Amino acid sequence: MRRAAVLLALVAACVRAPGARVLEHRGRWESGYGEQFYNVVGRVKNTSGRPLAWVRLRVEALDATGKVVATTETYNESAEGLTVPELTPEAKEALRAKLKPLAAGAEERFRASFLKEETPAFEDYRVTVVETPAAR
Repeated sequence: MRRAAVLLALVAACVRAPGARVLEHRGRWESGYGEQFYNVVGRVKNTSGRPLAWVRLRVEALDATGKVVATTETYNESAEGLTVPELTPEAKEALRAKLKPLAAGAEERFRASFLKEETPAFEDYRVTVVETPAAR
């Protein structure tokens, strides 16, 4: 029994917290530029105790059974340029080098959207922090 408790403690110590926490978010259907889209906006906080280069978040659209029907990724506001799909790897690296770090304890907004015509019907969504690299 003691051996199992020690092993469990070791495993828990190896699992890292994400380093950022979603404080709040809300989503709603909007229209603009001739398109309808579901817009998710919120705030994220750096809880790592050190500056972060960026916070990458995943937003998943869920059907009535909780199954993921669409996914998009976004970044905190200062790093949202990283979401541009046309960026070459070189351009993305150059942009990363210029990003303003998110200070320990700091908060920033984020946003993500699903185009109605490209997204299956969904009932709900969830937001998850997926990457929080330390600032260089």
